[in-house]
Amino acid sequence: MRSLLPLILVIAAVGLFAGYVNPTYQATKTIAAQVDSYNQALTTSKQLRAQRDTLLSKRATFSTDDVQKLERMLPDNVDNIRLIIDINNIAARHSLTLKNVSLGTVSSASTARSAVAVGASGDPVGSVELGFTTSASYANFAAFLTDLEHSLRLVDIEKLNFKVADPKIDINDYTFTIRTYWLH
Repeated sequence: MRSLLPLILVIAAVGLFAGYVNPTYQATKTIAAQVDSYNQALTTSKQLRAQRDTLLSKRATFSTDDVQKLERMLPDNVDNIRLIIDINNIAARHSLTLKNVSLGTVSSASTARSAVAVGASGDPVGSVELGFTTSASYANFAAFLTDLEHSLRLVDIEKLNFKVADPKIDINDYTFTIRTYWLH
């Protein structure tokens, strides 16, 4: 019996180790790995928060006029009415009127072909087409294009067709399709 008791205690110790200590130790290692990943995420979030604060302090140095210009150049929403009014105001400076105004396709991030990513954040950019016709002399047309080029709003002229309306008085019909952009 004396030699049996140490054997029973050794078997009990091995059983206790295999049944309780080892699984608890393995669970502790898994929890430690999770704690490490959470600590790494916390460190990253602190770095991002510091970078955000730095960028916000830089943004605070911008004048409100400059911020408004940036928002006008690449707005954070599509405002079709404002776009038409802006283009019409540019045309009115040269005694032009917009006719046959039509809103074309609006692309968004869901349209994989047209969506573009900008900046480090990869924010998608949406776009909208706008078509219109105007009648003008070549000199007024060229001045209109120059003003459109220098406007704050990002505009790409995608299609431009013209036909001679009245050759005696140098008036042509110009049909445009333009594309403008906004941030999502």
